[in-house]
Amino acid sequence: MVDAARRLWDDLRFGARQFRRAPGYAVFTVLVLALGIGTVTAMFTISYGVLLRPLPFAADRQLFGPLEQTAQSDDHLTAAYPEIRQWQQASADSADIGFSGGGLNIVDTPTGAVLVSEITASENLFSLLGVSPMLGRGFLPAEQGTDHPDVVVLSYAMWQHSFAGDRGVLGKTVHIGGVGYTVVGVMPREFKYPVYDDGPAVWVPLERGAMTPSVKDPYGAAFEPIVRVHGGVPVDRVEAQIAHAHAQFVGRGKQSRVHLVRKHDLMVHDVQPALFALEIAVGLVWLIACSNVAGLLLARVTARRTEIAVRSALGAGRRRIVAQFMTESLLLSAAGAMGGLALAAAMLRTFRNMLGKTLPLAQNIHLNWVVFLSLLVLTLLTALAFGMFPALLAAWTGTQAGFGRKQAGDRGQNRARAVLLVGEVALSIALLTAAGLMMRTMYALRHVPLGFRTEHLLLTSLTASSSEYTGRNIGTLAWQPVLDAVRQMPGVESAAMSTVMPLEHPVELETIVYKTDWMQADDSAVVRAASPGLMEVLGVRMRSGRFLDANDTTSSLPVVVVNRTFVNRYLGGGEALGKPIRVGRTPWAATIVGVIDDVHQDDVAAASQPEFYICMAQVTPDNPLYRALLGRIMQLAVRTEIAPGAMIPEVRRKIAEANSRLAIGDFTTMQAAVEDSLGTQRLAAEVVGTFGGLALLITVVGLYGLLSYLVEQRTREIGIRMALGADRSAVVGMVMRQTLMLMGAGVAMGLGLALWSNRLLHGFLYGVSATDPWTMGLAPLGLVICGLLAAVVPARRAAGVNPVEALRAE
Repeated sequence: MVDAARRLWDDLRFGARQFRRAPGYAVFTVLVLALGIGTVTAMFTISYGVLLRPLPFAADRQLFGPLEQTAQSDDHLTAAYPEIRQWQQASADSADIGFSGGGLNIVDTPTGAVLVSEITASENLFSLLGVSPMLGRGFLPAEQGTDHPDVVVLSYAMWQHSFAGDRGVLGKTVHIGGVGYTVVGVMPREFKYPVYDDGPAVWVPLERGAMTPSVKDPYGAAFEPIVRVHGGVPVDRVEAQIAHAHAQFVGRGKQSRVHLVRKHDLMVHDVQPALFALEIAVGLVWLIACSNVAGLLLARVTARRTEIAVRSALGAGRRRIVAQFMTESLLLSAAGAMGGLALAAAMLRTFRNMLGKTLPLAQNIHLNWVVFLSLLVLTLLTALAFGMFPALLAAWTGTQAGFGRKQAGDRGQNRARAVLLVGEVALSIALLTAAGLMMRTMYALRHVPLGFRTEHLLLTSLTASSSEYTGRNIGTLAWQPVLDAVRQMPGVESAAMSTVMPLEHPVELETIVYKTDWMQADDSAVVRAASPGLMEVLGVRMRSGRFLDANDTTSSLPVVVVNRTFVNRYLGGGEALGKPIRVGRTPWAATIVGVIDDVHQDDVAAASQPEFYICMAQVTPDNPLYRALLGRIMQLAVRTEIAPGAMIPEVRRKIAEANSRLAIGDFTTMQAAVEDSLGTQRLAAEVVGTFGGLALLITVVGLYGLLSYLVEQRTREIGIRMALGADRSAVVGMVMRQTLMLMGAGVAMGLGLALWSNRLLHGFLYGVSATDPWTMGLAPLGLVICGLLAAVVPARRAAGVNPVEALRAE
């Protein structure tokens, strides 16, 4: 054991001396390894945080959520409280079932109104998740839907924000939506459910108003159920119990099926394909880096033939030589891992904002002990991947070959290096075509006609306490004064409000449209309340008629404006103006007065849906759509004459002056909203593009290194050629032909690999096919051009060989 440790220490010291003798080789190798190891480490950190890390709840693998499977799709299943009660009764012996329902509300603080996530929770939610409040208690069964004082549990962020971390907060009163709630508990810092951001949140019991009078009414307030299956109970049994209760409740058991899915899987299901594609891209970068370094080590083996022969002659066995070279490989890999860790941290910082907007559980993405342990394993694996073959080759190098005359190059080693380089080129082609397809996708998405103007447009949301305006018209008391104040600001060209702006994603109301005489069936459409002038602010074109204006009041004829998709789908593209419709379950009659062009409402890549706008002034408290449209949140759009970002402080101040009781959301620009809407496609494009650039860099540098080495090895041959009359252009042509042969073989293999691997991107592409001929042609062409440029310096060096000096050196 002592002898083995001494030999290892000697090998480490000897390896360090070798690197000091060739610092350029050592630095270059470490940089290449840092790129490969760093990208893998960054991607593993993301994948572990999102896909692999358990939820921060006790026995999280026993937590499930319901999916409703139909012939058309699988959708997350929400349920009314009476239905959840039936589920609880049906599965009482095999599972615990809780629920939660998210929303937004206003908390009054000494510094003004604060917008918080208000989560309606079952009394057993905290215990079901296995998390206890850090202060106080959770909810009591008696506080669920019965006559009881209003109580609230605060999130850690809310406790810090509103009470400055006061541990005497229990029993104090918090005003949420104008109603006083008694604080009974504070949750730990790390607890976040079902909202996973770091913003302030509060949990309240189910309000009496949310209770549905009839247990047969499926249209009560919808909640998200969460199921904890008892230990040892088959999931299928619980699933069957819940499915039976669901079928009884809604009376449509033959049309749909309830399926239980692990809660974690349910949360990350939508992003798994994107992360899988990125993991493959990362693996390719790592393989390219390992191939590159293996080629360099093969060159080092040839350069150290004499040293290896001497060691062999002095009694070093093959196993001892392999150990020496593998120790050197491990030193290089460890140094690369240190650089890769720094690179991974930098990449995570660079992409953190995008990751937070794109991926669920993004708060889990950070370096931790699991990542460090994985980095250690990756370091060993990398050393084996690039070091084993050169080490074995060194061990088989014979004494005679070491002391004999230098040859024009060991053909076997040259062949091995060429094969590695061809593999690098092939892998790079696969990555570059994938990056090209994603770049084409982003270009297509960014040039989709959105139907509105994005420049100089500032957006924010305003939230009011609904209880403060009970029985009063919130439109005239809260929204209109703010709108008037903002419109009068210097630098504001125009301003308008709507319940939802394009590409913003608050909860929308989709309601039934009851036609009169122009179609038989009833259909649905997205309905929005808007102020006059909205289309002018957004820059949406009117196709016919007019938009809502100041003459549309409570005393005038109720009117709506529909979009072109509404007309095409429900009117067959015919005349819409003057058509009467009735809207909502409690029908509200109106007349179509205008048709607007389609806009992309929720997603740049998604087709427009039928929609219509109602004038904000005509949505009064007696309107059946009032509470759903105007009761809580409105979106404000401000078209500015200067850069929108410069207007944010003044617009915020003006809103607060007009109504200090409103909670003002985050400001953004329409251009930023468009970028954010690109979601996983933007993430995939930027990350795959980055990896493609790294692959190109590593491959080109590797090609340069190999050609430089081959030229050095063939110095005697080149000298003889030139002594026999070969001119410089012939020597340059020889090097360039060799480059083209290597590149050609790599391109042929790479295109085949790309045709297979690009199928993984099918779900992310827009406006381009996975076999797009332009991309499949330009990516290899670009790599070949870069490869030829990399060959220029070695080719010129070969052409500059002095025949006499070359022969004398040999």
